[in-house]
Amino acid sequence: MEKYQNIPVKYIKQIAKNLKIKTSKKESQEIIQEIIKSNCQKHLDHLNGQFRYKGNNLTICKPSNSFPEKSGTAERFMKSLIKEKHVVNGQIGTEWQPSLKPQIQICSVEQDGSDVYIKLVEEKKSSRKQGYSNIISTYAHYTAIVLHFADQVIELRCAYSDRKKYADYIMKIMGFGQPYDWTPLTVVTKEEAKEICDILSAGLSSTHIAIPSTVGSLVFNGKKGINLRDDRAFVAIKNAIEGIGLSTDDTLDETCFYIYKDDPTGVEIEVSFEVNLKNGGFKFKTDVPEKVVEQVIEAFIYVCYIQKQKALSQAALASSE
Repeated sequence: MEKYQNIPVKYIKQIAKNLKIKTSKKESQEIIQEIIKSNCQKHLDHLNGQFRYKGNNLTICKPSNSFPEKSGTAERFMKSLIKEKHVVNGQIGTEWQPSLKPQIQICSVEQDGSDVYIKLVEEKKSSRKQGYSNIISTYAHYTAIVLHFADQVIELRCAYSDRKKYADYIMKIMGFGQPYDWTPLTVVTKEEAKEICDILSAGLSSTHIAIPSTVGSLVFNGKKGINLRDDRAFVAIKNAIEGIGLSTDDTLDETCFYIYKDDPTGVEIEVSFEVNLKNGGFKFKTDVPEKVVEQVIEAFIYVCYIQKQKALSQAALASSE
């Protein structure tokens, strides 16, 4: 396995730049060796772990039923994985390369408190032209899943169209009975999306608005670093559209941004994510470290689940008085 393969090359170069290591015309492995010689291997180890379970698409699933007895806690679930021979004890906390198959296989798993991180791999095929022929090649396709036992939710880091496939796989392992029913918590209203952005101190960089006319829709993209929510020009344009009798309230999707600084390494990461308000899709525009995903997940769970549960409890209490 190539050393530090999980880290996007641009962040390896950022570490090198911070150490005043030249990166021009150098391969990533050569840069890595110079970082190690500078006694900063710990930075590489840290980021490699942060990007091990990366995935740009994200869905938080709330199963219709409570987690089964054998998967009631992170500890019990980990024991069941070993007992049922999905993994062996020595593989916990590591990453390995099983022989590729079309079937889904676990290639990394680790527990962090009440959360369990799982990396899956399966064989995929691609076709390319060579001369007059098509050459079929295979490659490893990775998908990450995180089980949050404290909140009893399943986090799928896969494409929107693949959600059922991976939800079925993990819910079967966990011991759920068929049918595997769940509700996506990543379906949010425009107001909830704004509340999530407020928690993250994220600005609005792009918005796609449906227009009830022959135009159909309009996409507004702010210049780099501009928050459209506070931008006078954007507000003026919306007011002008509404001034001719057209509504701008039907938002299809929004793209938000903020800067995350990784303390151990000093690497600055431009986080950009898109919230699809129509189908509940959510995706990061680029690979981000685990700490960023945790921040976003916590904001989603708070706004879309915990806050709603509190409101329901308060309403029930008020009605009983």
